[in-house]
Amino acid sequence: MSDFDESIKEAIEAIKVLRDEICDAFEGFGFLFPIFELRTDGNGILIMFMNSIQLWYSDDDEREYNEEKDEYESLEGYLRREAQKIIDQIAVLKLVK
Repeated sequence: MSDFDESIKEAIEAIKVLRDEICDAFEGFGFLFPIFELRTDGNGILIMFMNSIQLWYSDDDEREYNEEKDEYESLEGYLRREAQKIIDQIAVLKLVK
């Protein structure tokens, strides 16, 4: 299996886990939209958040790297952390006076 194939498999699995958790959390509200979106051109992989915010791009991988283990942190963990940063920023907005 190529590096691209392994990366796309990891990305799909991470998005699936996060999507399922979000679906469970919003189950009673009767609406759902794609929070995480995977895009690819066959070479690079891009994961978007809320349709317009780039969370991760395979060609510019910003995940933490463990030199001792010679591996990156899990993509799921990275997506959780980065999405939470955005959610925290949104949470402080006040639209109602």
